[in-house]
Amino acid sequence: MAPDKNSLIAKIVSYRPPALDRNSAINFYAPAFGTFSYTVLSINVMNPGLLQRIVPMPDLTNLLLLNSCVGSALFISGRPHLSESPLKLRVLYSAYGSIIFNLGSVLTWAIVRSLLPNNSVLVTLVGLASGCVLTCCGKAYLNLNDENVKKNKK
Repeated sequence: MAPDKNSLIAKIVSYRPPALDRNSAINFYAPAFGTFSYTVLSINVMNPGLLQRIVPMPDLTNLLLLNSCVGSALFISGRPHLSESPLKLRVLYSAYGSIIFNLGSVLTWAIVRSLLPNNSVLVTLVGLASGCVLTCCGKAYLNLNDENVKKNKK
């Protein structure tokens, strides 16, 4: 039986990231690094001792939060539904969306952490899973906005 070309494994194996240029750095690599920082931030907020054992440096929370905010702001600003907005408004909307998303996530993780039992594995897994769910919801919301703007242009 031949492997399905639409399967997840086939897509992962055949995936090639875009060539590095100014556009891909702003619209692909910076948001990807922001997503990585967001993931590490979820672990750090839910299980702060884990990251300090792995990386024996001072608290990295603010650096992770900054990277995550910059990456998500660049991701939002490159979306089609903002493409015709003036630059000042695009920057404002992107910064606002990024800050609300990231600080809302940190607040959510802090509240959830206080409700969970003191189990390192559990809180780490809940942090990763909730970060994935929040990211997917945010991306789906932006996709919906893009589709609605596309429909209204027709």
